[in-house]
Amino acid sequence: MRSHRGSRLPTAMSDNVIFFFKFVHEVAAAAMFGTWLGTALFMLFAHRSGNTSVVALTARFVVDVEKIVMIAAVTLQPISGFALGFAVGLSLTDEFWVGLSSGLYVLIVAAWLVALRLEFRIRELTREAVLASIPLPKEYFTQFRRHSALVWPALAATVAVFALMVFQPRLS
Repeated sequence: MRSHRGSRLPTAMSDNVIFFFKFVHEVAAAAMFGTWLGTALFMLFAHRSGNTSVVALTARFVVDVEKIVMIAAVTLQPISGFALGFAVGLSLTDEFWVGLSSGLYVLIVAAWLVALRLEFRIRELTREAVLASIPLPKEYFTQFRRHSALVWPALAATVAVFALMVFQPRLS
């Protein structure tokens, strides 16, 4: 992140604080993007297999991974981002890219929460189908389409946030 002249803390300790927040922010962003991309691909591959048991097991693991990794990453991302911005003297209201990134982040998290709810439903539907030894129900296909319609655009928005973080475009 660029800093504004005179706005950085003057000590070597502040450089370590900035490095720490930058590291946490980047790891959280990578974990968030990588986890969601990976789980979306596994859901897609399981779906394409047509095997009810594979879909059910994958949905179970996807929900577990999302609860463990994504909740932590989604929580750490704004905390570390705002701490980093404060440490280097950025302002949400003064920096176009910070405001745009934050707005996109809110949309991404909202999409993720809806997708996670769909994943819970998919997990339930596929589990019931496996236990009853029946094919996947129509509702599964509806939920899967909704899930896909949310995940892929939200992942594209996540790439846009990465680009904003790297290029930091300004209006002035």
